[in-house]
Amino acid sequence: MALLIRFSLALLLSIAAPAWADQPSDYFDTLRSLQADFTQTVLDETGQTLEQSSGEMYMQRPGRFRWEYRTPYAQLIVADGTRIWLYDLDLEQVTVRKLDDTLSSAPLAMLGNDAPLATAFVITRLGEREGLIWYDLKPRQSNSEVSFVRLGFQGTELRMLEVEDSLRRLTRMALSKVQRNPSLAADLFVFTPPAGVDVIGDS
Repeated sequence: MALLIRFSLALLLSIAAPAWADQPSDYFDTLRSLQADFTQTVLDETGQTLEQSSGEMYMQRPGRFRWEYRTPYAQLIVADGTRIWLYDLDLEQVTVRKLDDTLSSAPLAMLGNDAPLATAFVITRLGEREGLIWYDLKPRQSNSEVSFVRLGFQGTELRMLEVEDSLRRLTRMALSKVQRNPSLAADLFVFTPPAGVDVIGDS
């Protein structure tokens, strides 16, 4: 669950026309909503795989997102603009936190708020790797639990997100079936704990 809080709260997200890829700020500063399938891999400091998972994500700015983990087990993360809910279906347990408490450490929360990207990160172009154009984003907050965020673009589309934490664990998130600025149902970002589950935190 801690990995999900740190990384999955953690964001986000083919053709040549490099307007967006030249300016990652433009991509996010004009982003209102996002929907995509994702495959997530968490690596330790030696590059060994700790866990792999996949599912579907939805984001609506400011401060609303939904991550549905389908494999290897079902988990759900929902942020409603003020709180973030983490529901482990196998454990029948819900953890709830104030969304503001995650903003300094969760890339998804930082990328999903309304602040311009350049106010939260120092952005540097890294060049090409794995067929993508990469940018390095260093948090401006000195107390961030995130060492860096890296964004990989294919033409105008965000295809890969990499996040390294203070323990040098790296999360790689590959995005597919990306829909930029779709119309999303409001109830995607509403969560009510099912009857009988344990709720931990301030609900």
